[in-house]
Order: sequence, then structure tokens, then C-alpha cells
Amino acid sequence: MLRLITATVVGIVLLAYTANAAEIKPYGTFNYKFSHDENASGVAYDKLENNGSKLGIDFSEPSIEGSSISAIAKLEVGLDVDDSGSDTFDSRLAYVGLENNGVAITVGRQAHASVSQTDNFQVYGNNAVFKYADRSSNTIKLSNGTVSAMAMVDGSNGKNGVDVYEWNISHSIKDINLSGGYADDRVNDISYWAAGASTTVGDFTVASTYSIYDAATDLVGMEATVGWKALTVGYGDKEGTGTYMTYGVNHNMTESLSVYAEMQQDDLDTGTNLQHYSFGTKFVF
Repeated sequence: MLRLITATVVGIVLLAYTANAAEIKPYGTFNYKFSHDENASGVAYDKLENNGSKLGIDFSEPSIEGSSISAIAKLEVGLDVDDSGSDTFDSRLAYVGLENNGVAITVGRQAHASVSQTDNFQVYGNNAVFKYADRSSNTIKLSNGTVSAMAMVDGSNGKNGVDVYEWNISHSIKDINLSGGYADDRVNDISYWAAGASTTVGDFTVASTYSIYDAATDLVGMEATVGWKALTVGYGDKEGTGTYMTYGVNHNMTESLSVYAEMQQDDLDTGTNLQHYSFGTKFVF
């Protein structure tokens, strides 16, 4: 009953907004996979399950009081399509703000800027990149598409001030895409540094990411991927954890529907070797 009420309320809100606002843009992804994985003890298990399905809405209302300033907002939820938990929807993003000539200031639950250039797989890969988090609540962000700065103020440090802050930059020089970033977790006294680069030559795409976990003991993570048409191969080396070899193939059946298959070999510092493989399909709108 709670889920029905939630869906009904969301539908009413969307209908009301569509009738009165300038622009609303829904989007979503349905992603489902079969996986064969091994846990840290080497025990294998198979599972058919959801793989990050989501629904989202972008809101925009231009020309506030005749100016060039636009009101913007985003709402994005993860979908529990397997009905495996108590909540059908899982909050991913929810923020509101103002935008003017490409510069935006927003508050709410937001995504941390991704510096990684090697997050090129559906299930595995991108194992050796140190980062603070994917998304956080209690944030304020200033961005212009090239440079962004975000601060999180959630009171977790037990005193006044910013708990976590970060800055990121991305830029392209001819055919080379560059990115860099820094995050400072002031609550736990941990810093994260990262830099990435990628380029495409013909049918080949080469990418790399270098990251540092700066705490009492510094750790380094390095990752590289090479893509050729539908095939991608990746290698990662995460200090203190192990190395990873990842292989994947992704084929677009239509503009919206794709199928994929991936395999990964983990060689952990504990001496354990693990194998994983997965097959899946994804529909995007």
C-alpha cells in the first residue's frame, strides 16, 4: 500500500508540474544481469539480478522574472526491480538550484564529479580507483561544466564548518580528454587525489586513471583500459588490495537496447585468486 501511495503521489506531482512548468525531461535505465562470482573465501555462487536500474527527471524553468537565470532541479531514484528490500525506490540524486550561461549552483543530494576515465564496464572494472563516494547528501555545488567545487556540511565532525570538500576539473586538448580532482574528508582526516586521461584513435580508445588515498599510510591505485569497437580490456593495480584483469564486450542491438558480457580475474594480496563473469542487457530512454 505504501508503494502504491508513493507512486500515486509522484504521478500527481509530475502531472501538475507538466501542466504549469516550461520543461520536464524524464529518463531511465533498466539493467538486468546474470553473474557467476566468487567471494573472498573462494566460494562460487550464481545470481540473476538487477544491475543499477534507475529513473530520473530533469526540471528546468527558464527566465526567472525576465532574466537569463533558470531554475533547475533533478530527482533520480534507483529501482528495486527485484522487490528484494522494503523500498521500491532508493534515493540517488535530489537537488535544486539556479543556472546562468552554463554556471550552476545547486544544493541537495548530488553526485561527486568522476575523475576516472576507466569506468568503462557494466558490472566489473574500475576496481583500482580510490575515491570518497559516488553521491552525498547535505551538499552545495558550484560548476560550469569544466570546473566544479562541492562541499558537504552534515555535522558529522561534531563542530562548525565543512565536513568534506572537493574540486574537479576536466578539459580536452585536441583529441585528449583530461581530468583531475581532489577531495578532503575532514572528519576522518583522509584525502583523495586522482587524475585521468583518454583518447580515441580510429576504432581504438585508450584510457588511464591514477589515484592516491592519502591517510596515515598512502596508497596508490592505477587503472588502464583499451577499447576496440565493442571489446574493452582493463587492468587495475590497487595498493594494499591486489590486481585485476577485466574483459568486456558490449553490443548495441538498437539505439536503446544493448547486451553485454564481462569477465574478471582478481589476484588479491592475500594470495586468493577469484574469477567472475556476467551477462546482461540494458535498455536506456
